[in-house]
Amino acid sequence: MKFSTLSPALLGISLLVSGSLLSQTSHASVSITKGKTAIPHGNAISNEDLTIQNDKLAFAIAVDSAPPWGLARGCIVDIANVKEDGTLSNDRVAFADFIPNNWSSWPNTYTKIDILKDTAQEAVVNIKRDFGETEISTTYSLSEGSDLIHVETTMTNKGDSDIDALSGYTLWPDSGYKFAVPRSHTTEKSSENVWLSDRFVGYDKEWAVALHAPYMRETKNQSRDLYAAHTLGPSQNMTFSGDYQVLPRGNLAPVVSAEIKRKALKSGTIEANVSTQEGQTVEQAAIVVSQNGVPYMWAMGNGKNVDFTLPVGDYEVYATGKQHSDSKTRLITVEENVTQKLSFDALRAPGEISLNVIDGKSQQPIDAKIKIEQGNQPLIEYLGARTFFTDLDNIGSAVFGLAPGEYELSVSHGAGFNAKSTLISASVNANETTTLASAIDVKTYPTKYGWYAGDLHHHADVLEGSTNPTNLVRSQLAAGLNVLFVSDHDSTKNNDTIQTLADARDVPFIPSIEVSPSWGHFNAFPIDSGAQLTVDPGVDDIHTIIEDVRRMGATVIASNHPYIPYGYLSSLDKGTAPGGFNPSIDLFELNAVVNNEPTINKAHQFWNEGLPYYFTAGSDTHDVLNQTSGLNRLFVYTGSKPTAKGFAQAAKDGHSYVSYGPVIYPKNVMFGDTMKLAKAQARTITFDLVAVNGLKSVQLIGSDNAATATNTQSAANSVVLEDKTLTGDHDSVNFEVPQVSGWVALVVEDIEGRKAFTNPIWLELVDESQF
Repeated sequence: MKFSTLSPALLGISLLVSGSLLSQTSHASVSITKGKTAIPHGNAISNEDLTIQNDKLAFAIAVDSAPPWGLARGCIVDIANVKEDGTLSNDRVAFADFIPNNWSSWPNTYTKIDILKDTAQEAVVNIKRDFGETEISTTYSLSEGSDLIHVETTMTNKGDSDIDALSGYTLWPDSGYKFAVPRSHTTEKSSENVWLSDRFVGYDKEWAVALHAPYMRETKNQSRDLYAAHTLGPSQNMTFSGDYQVLPRGNLAPVVSAEIKRKALKSGTIEANVSTQEGQTVEQAAIVVSQNGVPYMWAMGNGKNVDFTLPVGDYEVYATGKQHSDSKTRLITVEENVTQKLSFDALRAPGEISLNVIDGKSQQPIDAKIKIEQGNQPLIEYLGARTFFTDLDNIGSAVFGLAPGEYELSVSHGAGFNAKSTLISASVNANETTTLASAIDVKTYPTKYGWYAGDLHHHADVLEGSTNPTNLVRSQLAAGLNVLFVSDHDSTKNNDTIQTLADARDVPFIPSIEVSPSWGHFNAFPIDSGAQLTVDPGVDDIHTIIEDVRRMGATVIASNHPYIPYGYLSSLDKGTAPGGFNPSIDLFELNAVVNNEPTINKAHQFWNEGLPYYFTAGSDTHDVLNQTSGLNRLFVYTGSKPTAKGFAQAAKDGHSYVSYGPVIYPKNVMFGDTMKLAKAQARTITFDLVAVNGLKSVQLIGSDNAATATNTQSAANSVVLEDKTLTGDHDSVNFEVPQVSGWVALVVEDIEGRKAFTNPIWLELVDESQF
């Protein structure tokens, strides 16, 4: 990597001096260090990378290290706060930098580094990169004693055509929780968002990182992306500026103070006293502030006192604490330069729930997910969870703390697939344990018929994933999944840990990896124990990537969410996938949280051409406390408990279907297999169908050449051959197979609109002598 600078001598001297400074425990001044970052668990590991630090924070720029998701080098990949003893915290972010056009592929050919200033008072670094025919120039500034990393980016169109883009800064924490940009509810008069602020915060008890983005007009991905839509004509440019604020505590009071200063807002001060009914100190006391019912910020206290500043205006406030009850909400008006004193002295101490969950038919303990449906759900997530799981070792048992009050809890195992959720009521009292029991009415057991379900796109705690391996296993078992699966971005670090947990529960585990270039993501499985990715997803093409994951042991390579902006098929359509199309891709994913219609249509096109590219399915869950494992899943027929390779091979052979709810049991045929047909000899295929929410309909679809004169419905690359209305939660259906070569498949829908999509049954018309 080439460095360029206004002063060639300055670069070498400043890095040498900064290296000696970084070894000290105190950093009152600003320093720049070249080399592998000192930030614990940091991703800037190259000798060419830069770490910039003062006494409040440190951040690292990946000059030569590979950034996540195949992004162009020259971006912030690590941020840490400086602890009270002068040491650095763990890395808090996966990525915090500028994105030129949403999460699309990033064609890049150069990165140029200029260190513009390196003094004890300030460090300024400029990085220029290309994005197609656009130049992206970003300046990073850190001042002595500041908790703000100031960033300024200029996009310049160096091409001959207009560029329409959705650009801005992003902040992707690699742990903790997220507090989105506060947004007022839209009114009937206007569909536009009314933002109460222009900042996003990632946080946990011991840290917070806020992105201040005054240019923002739009948010994406839970506000981790703060964008503005714009058009750049030839030779035109546009400049964005913002700040990353790094704090040693999950407290939004300094974030709001910085916002007041940045916008020169008039403000007043709140001094609050918080205690329990007995006058005791509240653990992690906090004041939560809202405007017109929209959460705006919170302030954490020291002991019983919570002091903070707010912009002038009207607010609603209440006091809370870790697993304590909330106080009553008060209406306040903040006036300029006026200090208000508030007292909240009626909070109640935590209580506890002890719950046992069983299968109502077998009376055996069962893995379950417990979620608060009604009752106290803390806004500040480290003060109390909203979702819980039963133990791995003590199956069916869960013990957890809650704030005192009345609750409605949903208890589920395989919710929407194997059984409906059960609702139970609970009264929680301070300093008491409430004992409860719940029986789940399981409607169907797929493994009894040889079918094993997996969520084949699921993350643990790598990069932006925030699920530790134990909770991943708890969540997947509670979802009624029959095999465990993990696919972390470009990493296999959790595979052996989850294998150990799976072995302890005697559950099959499919170790995977999600290889993540900027132009497409690919799950490869199963991966051999200890295997490591050796390619660079930001540089290498599809052929090199596939060769590497096959070396790692993969039987299957799946293209994830193929038609999102950075999906493989989207990138192929735009000509931005290095290496083009590799026909050895095995599966295409129906992703639980994106529009899958283009992928379904493309699969039908493949099937019409006789090409056996089959479906896979995954929820893309990163956070099991706020997302749902197994929201959709792939049911794979293996006959008996599978090995990892056996499961993968059956999926590769198409012996499977994707479901968002309905369960399908073929009786005399198998998806992915070929039926030989003879003219004038009718063949009937039979299926048992189950939907715990109630069946609505089933369609037999097929290729164009399977159409008959009675067909009235069609879709891109397929036709509806027969459509049957269903009732109840169990049914058996028969279909007469068309007497043509081609394919047929099922689409089953339940009364809640959840569907199942099967892989094809191939049809081959042969002479009667061959039948």
